[in-house]
Amino acid sequence: MICRYFKVAHRDMVFLKFILEAYEGMNVMSTVDNRAGIIRIAIMPGFVDDMDGVLADLGRQVVMEPALWHDETCVF
Repeated sequence: MICRYFKVAHRDMVFLKFILEAYEGMNVMSTVDNRAGIIRIAIMPGFVDDMDGVLADLGRQVVMEPALWHDETCVF
């Protein structure tokens, strides 16, 4: 899996989760630090370009700051 990490406002986490769940099989979103508002979007192989496009579109609607996070289960 390829993972992207973002800092988002708590009020936007549920919105993002519902939108990203619509792309079933392409990604999995999870919260890695609720206090700091850090989410992880794990992208399945073969869908990286598609999901990067979706994330770019979502970034126009919701503030999503790229965040650094160390996670041995994901590659960048």
